[in-house]
Amino acid sequence: MTSESNELSVDVLIVGGGPVGTALAVELGSRGIRCQVVERRTSKTPQPKAKLTNVRTMTLMRRWGLADEVRSAAPLPPTFPSDIAFVTRLTGWELFRFSNGFSTTVNHDLPYPEPAQQVPQNVLEDVLRARAGSLPNVTWSAGVTVERIEQTADHVIAHATESATGKSLRIRCRYLAGCDGAHSVVRQQLGVEMDGDDVLAHNAAAVFRAPTLWSVVGDRPAAHYWTLNPDTPAALGPLDTSGLWWFQLIEAPAEGRLTDDEIRQSFLRAVGREVPCEVVANGSWTAARLIAQRYRLGRVFLLGDAAHLHPPTGGYGMNMGVGDAVDLGWKLAAVLSGWGGTALLDSYEAERRPVHQRVVDEAVHNFERNPAQLPVLGVEEPGVDGDRTRKQVAEAVRAEKVREFASLGVQLGYRYENSPVVVPDQTDPTPNEVSTYVPTARPGHLAPHVWIDEERCLYDLLGPDFTLLRLGADAPDAEPLLKAAAAAGVPVRVLDLPDPQLRDLFEARMVLVRPDQHVAWRADELVQPDHVIDRVRGAETPSGELAAHG
Repeated sequence: MTSESNELSVDVLIVGGGPVGTALAVELGSRGIRCQVVERRTSKTPQPKAKLTNVRTMTLMRRWGLADEVRSAAPLPPTFPSDIAFVTRLTGWELFRFSNGFSTTVNHDLPYPEPAQQVPQNVLEDVLRARAGSLPNVTWSAGVTVERIEQTADHVIAHATESATGKSLRIRCRYLAGCDGAHSVVRQQLGVEMDGDDVLAHNAAAVFRAPTLWSVVGDRPAAHYWTLNPDTPAALGPLDTSGLWWFQLIEAPAEGRLTDDEIRQSFLRAVGREVPCEVVANGSWTAARLIAQRYRLGRVFLLGDAAHLHPPTGGYGMNMGVGDAVDLGWKLAAVLSGWGGTALLDSYEAERRPVHQRVVDEAVHNFERNPAQLPVLGVEEPGVDGDRTRKQVAEAVRAEKVREFASLGVQLGYRYENSPVVVPDQTDPTPNEVSTYVPTARPGHLAPHVWIDEERCLYDLLGPDFTLLRLGADAPDAEPLLKAAAAAGVPVRVLDLPDPQLRDLFEARMVLVRPDQHVAWRADELVQPDHVIDRVRGAETPSGELAAHG
């Protein structure tokens, strides 16, 4: 940066330093791409926001070598019960309990290498930020607000201001990523509209310090408690083991903007008795159902809440955003490294938007069955009539809410159908399930997880770029594909796995796995290797026409 121009030049400017922007910085920085993160905040929010890093995102953390760090940083240890308890009030009747909510159990027989982890979003941000800060190609700037962007055919200029000094900055970049949340300035600058419903319900959110609440819980610990009663439909749970609790009042009055005393009274009603408690943070949020009409305009991209918004029910929001960062990150790196074609960048929206649409629908389905909507009249009545009502409510909870807390089919079963950078193999699509996940190596899907030994899984053996799996003892020679890849500058490593069971699982003798662990191509015989490489690197359109580098 020069004192005359105050202009900085980077490959990628990331606007927004939350978990999505920081994850993108980790992905790019790990690949040697110069990037700068600008974040308008100068301190962390006291609200935890997302509280779950799901099995897919924890697998991505493992991919970055961060899974153990996330678990170590989590205020709730991995052994803490991840049950979801539905109660009339915390001191009232327990109606129903889902065990192992969100798949946090460690079990080598399950179809993922990393169980989910209960961890507040602001703690996860710390872990990601520490990794990003250790990468020499990543620069971090707090207290910087981007106000305007302009772009030409070969670069983008962001006009920003330093909050501490009022100094104006010009940041020149090859590409810009808008990771700046629901009220994205980047999205507004692009003039991109959001389709959907911007107000499903207003909700209040708070953090309380209530150290004696553990004595109220007693021998019924859980990660979440949902209160089903006529006056305080809410959710609450521990943030740590010392007495910090999160609280959400569902469909709150006054658009969720409650005073500290009002939110405190709501919290105590949900508890069911007076307990010492202190309001640490008090805020509101609006449940919405929105998807950006487009995710890319020229050299500018939208990720995370800037591109898609939905209720937090199901724990998808932040996790989807991290997935956006990985998908776009390796593709930007490929283009900037010279071997990725223009279709690779186009594929970001083509792949992610249908996934988001499905997740938005699922999250809204779950939200429409929240404590404010479930039938609770008479649920707190004593005696036989009350018992009958509680049994009915418990059955409704079991039937209506199971898909929210057991959703591996959504977390792992998503696929990139009709992607311009995946080679289809004409096999029939698999069903879109919610709670059930059946691994498949059909192109566009996540490569099935397999343990190689007690410590290593297949994902651990994949290279940072493309990996060609040769499966079974009679797998074809890889040399023609490697030759085509080398001619195009595409980095590919070969992994020989002679186990015939893997050949049966992947249903092919050769499988090309992308940097994001999705299958790009599979076949028993290698035909037209040049076409395969050009397709997966984004240099060939689906119609077969070659595209120039971006």
